[in-house]
Amino acid sequence: MAETDKLRLDGTTIRSILEEGGWPCDQINEDTWRSHFRGRNASFPFFVRIDPAGYLCFAIVPYLKTPEDEGASAKLYDRLLTLNQSLLMAKFSIDDDLDVVLSVEYPFNDLDRSEFDDALDVLSYYADRHYDELRALL
Repeated sequence: MAETDKLRLDGTTIRSILEEGGWPCDQINEDTWRSHFRGRNASFPFFVRIDPAGYLCFAIVPYLKTPEDEGASAKLYDRLLTLNQSLLMAKFSIDDDLDVVLSVEYPFNDLDRSEFDDALDVLSYYADRHYDELRALL
């Protein structure tokens, strides 16, 4: 990859790429942008954040809320762990508020535009693909 193919990750570049791709966004702070997309059966809020550890993080938060019922939450968590075995580039996790998060993290040292687009494609694909099934477990 040529040196010029790498992205310079700053607020202007990230906003520009998101908007060019049809992802309207708001900058929340110096390293985080918020957007959303409409899937087949739901609308998903997502964030793009520059992680100081060297990753560009794309995350749907919340993807789902953890149910209060322990049996239902156990079924949900079991299914999320199983799905994590088959997801490529993405993962499900649980945040401090017990929200289910779907995320893609990509090292940004050599990140180019196609990889940025791929991360968003993967995020939206898995969000849409698994939403109905996981929502039914709630």
